[in-house]
Amino acid sequence: MSSFGAVGARLYAWLNRHPETNRTVVDLADPRAGEPVLEVGCGPGVALELAARRAGAEHVAAVDPSETFVAMARKRVPGADVRVAGAEDVPFADGSFAVIYTLASMHHWDDRDAGLATLTAKLAPGGRLLLAERLLDRPGHGITPAQIGDVADRLAAVGQTGVETVERRVGRKTVAVIVSERPLAA
Repeated sequence: MSSFGAVGARLYAWLNRHPETNRTVVDLADPRAGEPVLEVGCGPGVALELAARRAGAEHVAAVDPSETFVAMARKRVPGADVRVAGAEDVPFADGSFAVIYTLASMHHWDDRDAGLATLTAKLAPGGRLLLAERLLDRPGHGITPAQIGDVADRLAAVGQTGVETVERRVGRKTVAVIVSERPLAA
């Protein structure tokens, strides 16, 4: 997984402050008080802070491959369990989370299939997975309709159910959120 250095992380955090996008994704994830929540690719922790307000800081966790982003998120959300890791190597036990979400990070993953397999394994039965990316016409820093189809197929192949895509207009862009659920029983 690619990682931002200290200067790159701070510049990215400053240039990509989109509180309305973070709020939209956290609203769709709908974390509830006491529910264990994981954010993958947390960046500086903006969405993590919103999730912590709902679930409680002691119930939220996050990973990011950038040590700078991890330090920023820890400072922003004291009490959250924030660790250096990527989607492919999330350092939490399988079945740990009721909600896992990503926001504009999946396009950075080195191995999308491994990341999806890892995240679905970390979900508790009945847990919700939300993968949010900017909707694009062609491949880039976001996701195309064809890529959405590929991700939806992969999620179904690893046993996720209720796979659907929700689109939300946020400012001048459209955010596509692929939503799925881990079945209650295998």
